[in-house]
Amino acid sequence: MTIKPQSFITKLAVLSISLILTSAVAISSALPQMREELGISMTQSEMLSTVPNVAVAIFVILSSWIAQKFGVKRVITIGVLLIGIGGIVPMFVSSYPVILASRLLMGVGSGLYNALAVSIINALYTGDTKANLLGWRSSAENIGQAAFMAIAGLLLTFGWHWSFAIYLAAFPIAAFFWFIVPDITIASDTPTDEHGKKLGYGSIIKETNPFVYALALFAVLLVLNSIAIQVRFPSICNEVMGEGFNSGLVLSLMPLVGIVAGAVFGTVHKLTGKGTLYLGLIAYIAANLLIGLSNGNFAMVLAGMLVSGIPCSWCFPYIFNGMDSLTSARTIAFATSTIFIGTNTGTFIAPLAMQAIQSVLHTDSLYAPFPVLGGIFILILIGLAAHDLIKRRSA
Repeated sequence: MTIKPQSFITKLAVLSISLILTSAVAISSALPQMREELGISMTQSEMLSTVPNVAVAIFVILSSWIAQKFGVKRVITIGVLLIGIGGIVPMFVSSYPVILASRLLMGVGSGLYNALAVSIINALYTGDTKANLLGWRSSAENIGQAAFMAIAGLLLTFGWHWSFAIYLAAFPIAAFFWFIVPDITIASDTPTDEHGKKLGYGSIIKETNPFVYALALFAVLLVLNSIAIQVRFPSICNEVMGEGFNSGLVLSLMPLVGIVAGAVFGTVHKLTGKGTLYLGLIAYIAANLLIGLSNGNFAMVLAGMLVSGIPCSWCFPYIFNGMDSLTSARTIAFATSTIFIGTNTGTFIAPLAMQAIQSVLHTDSLYAPFPVLGGIFILILIGLAAHDLIKRRSA
């Protein structure tokens, strides 16, 4: 079937693969039931939402090379199918090690086409069409996450195994993409020097602005906090509202807040400039304190969860918008990949970080990690303000 790239159905197929790209946390509402039935710890259950990102961090680096060898369209399709295969395994098994391995397989699928979902838009489209589709691609991730969270919550009524049925959607998505979207080729993205000679990784790392690594650490904290709230929220709901409370529908509101926040980013950035970053930090501080100090008040927990949908939608666009002025054109791809590795690391270690905080504080309180995370962002806010003040005075 040959359909022109400019057709509506091709654009829809290109965007469809992003619907399921960030769906790993969509089954968070099932974690309390899984923890009880499988006899696993809080951290082990929360890792089921975050462990795919170990594989994502590895394969997002390899995906460009793999796509050059086997073709972009083929690699994307295989990636979507792996999400589906790995995703549905827990429908049929009750073994924690097997489920953990299946989640890693999902991560391999996501990592294979995480960057290619952007590359194929850049290759097929230009100008305003490309810009609009890139914007819609980000929205598709949030829309998919919200929809899958809501559906997983509804399916939870029939038992936690059924929540994983959401990943059956990967198979029609893979077929839709394979039969509609034309294949593309991507050139090697290895940077070169002024003489056209390929730069080795040692040279790339040496040339990269060291501040990029600070931003990667910042990305770890941003995503860690977001994921910590998402995976801990269902357990808090069960403690506050009772074991029968289904948090899936409520949790699906978080990515919807992210969609709205992302939609107004341009306006906020135009009005406030760097103030966008400050506002994002303040939102995280507020979210953490609302949850951490809620003391069983569900309205405060809910408000904190919703507010936490804002920061990543403002902080990351601000960071990437200024990337070209932070580092050289030869190292911008490496810098961007470094920050993406930071985001995947933050996702994976979120449950471990919460466990570590609770261990240090000698408490099993579900709320304990959030005042600490809020304190960390207060320190970052103070440090950023001091840096900007010193810079302004020395100018």
